[in-house]
Amino acid sequence: MALIGSVEPYVPNTSFSNYVEHFEYFFSANNLAEDKKKDLFMNLCGMTVFNELKLLYPATDLKTLSYADITKKLKERFDRVESEVVLRYKFRCRMQSPTESGENYILAVKLLAEQCDFGEFRDSAIRDQLIYGIYDKDLQRQLLNEDNLLLKTAEKLIKNRDLVSARAMAINPDNVNSVRFRLGRRDTRYERRFDAYNRSDRSRSRNRDRYARNEERTYHGRSDVARRFPGKGRYANFTCFFCNQKGHVQKNCYRFKNSQKTTVNFVKESDQDTDSENVHDYFKRLRVEYDTENESADIVGEPSDLGSQGAD
Repeated sequence: MALIGSVEPYVPNTSFSNYVEHFEYFFSANNLAEDKKKDLFMNLCGMTVFNELKLLYPATDLKTLSYADITKKLKERFDRVESEVVLRYKFRCRMQSPTESGENYILAVKLLAEQCDFGEFRDSAIRDQLIYGIYDKDLQRQLLNEDNLLLKTAEKLIKNRDLVSARAMAINPDNVNSVRFRLGRRDTRYERRFDAYNRSDRSRSRNRDRYARNEERTYHGRSDVARRFPGKGRYANFTCFFCNQKGHVQKNCYRFKNSQKTTVNFVKESDQDTDSENVHDYFKRLRVEYDTENESADIVGEPSDLGSQGAD
């Protein structure tokens, strides 16, 4: 006999009571007898439920158990009852999402209130939570301005606002009460690019200022990387003997090199001038000595010639 409808396997972390209730409707639609319910349930519930039954009844044959015993034990296992404090905490934290309708929000708050056992305070608690968690702030102010506001009145105002928004959306899709307006205006592509460019420009300005401050504090480094990042260079743990700055040594210190630059150039220039002057003086002295020898030779030769002539 073909069955009417179908039941999916149980999904963990969901209500098992609702799952069993779904099975009851499935059994009723197919007019199943009581002795057939357990067999059909065991075939359709899935391996998660079957393995859980094996853990709950380790030394018991599952064929000897009834459908009522199995479902009761599984409800206690999967549907753990939370404390009243936790349930009321979830109730107080229930807020309406931007895309959630007012009617769905009312139903969700009422469902949470049923688990909290508020008693006579139930309607007042639901009304207060609806006002506190409503997303539309204009509607929230309207509800707060109402005198002697009842739960029925609050529900009516919230549902009417949904009807007004739906009608306005149908007439004018760009109405201010549309979902687009409630979610907020989205920037165009040009505006997003312009904002990104401004952010990057400000970031570059901050980087330049930071680099300038680092340059003022540091005069060091044997390379460009070490000059920008003195704590990451080869001589990060060394201290210069000349400027007492950490991150370089004296031979790579720009202050030391700048202080020695004029002196070294002056010594080199003076050495060159001295060498040129020494060579010039040397040739000049040679010329003078050569001229002196010639003059002395002429002076000595003249008497000898006179003497020889007189002897003749």
